[in-house]
Amino acid sequence: MNFNALAWAAVCFYYRSVGDKKYSRIMSDTPFIRKLREAPFDTTVQEFEEKLILDYVNIESYDLLLGHKFAEVVLVRIVELQPQTSSFQNTTILDCDLSDDDIVGRINRIYTDLYTIYGMRLTGASKILHVLHDRLFPIMDSRISDYFSLVDGETKLIEWMKLVQQNAREVTKDFHEQGFSGSPETFLSDKLGYTRRGYKKSLVKFIDEYFYLSVGDNLPVPPTWVPS
Repeated sequence: MNFNALAWAAVCFYYRSVGDKKYSRIMSDTPFIRKLREAPFDTTVQEFEEKLILDYVNIESYDLLLGHKFAEVVLVRIVELQPQTSSFQNTTILDCDLSDDDIVGRINRIYTDLYTIYGMRLTGASKILHVLHDRLFPIMDSRISDYFSLVDGETKLIEWMKLVQQNAREVTKDFHEQGFSGSPETFLSDKLGYTRRGYKKSLVKFIDEYFYLSVGDNLPVPPTWVPS
């Protein structure tokens, strides 16, 4: 993937999602994000349920929400996982060593502990992980899994992370070879107005948007009619 393709996808996704309002709402809520990442035990179940489970992950089953106390169970698990997730706070998709068995094992344990919660789905688990560390953990759904023939089981997230990492490195290399300074994510966040909303979209999220359009919507990015 080159930077031009990523930029086209970022623009197309911006208008398709009407400015990505739900994502922007939660990621620009700096106090909530910081608390969830650094001190999740100080987060109330009500706030967690309203902002993350209902609005962003979009869980609608009343039986799951009320009968199984889904939000409370997930928040307790995040508190338990905080030492592990915080150990990656200075690691990004660009520099994460996914050939290191120890790192891969730690990531898989975090993912598995979330994914095995009753009622949790693939997309929900990956969305929650992404909010906990948006520069490292990519969002994944069944369409992505099926398209890339990702193997079921705990290695699925790692396989997807390796694909995202490869594309992230290609985009960053191309961005700098074109003479741009800074980073692709800062450039696109500034141009598309996310910075003005109070947050910077990660390179991981921009790459997710590319595959959301090209795989999920079957949209060629960039459009085939764009001159090369």
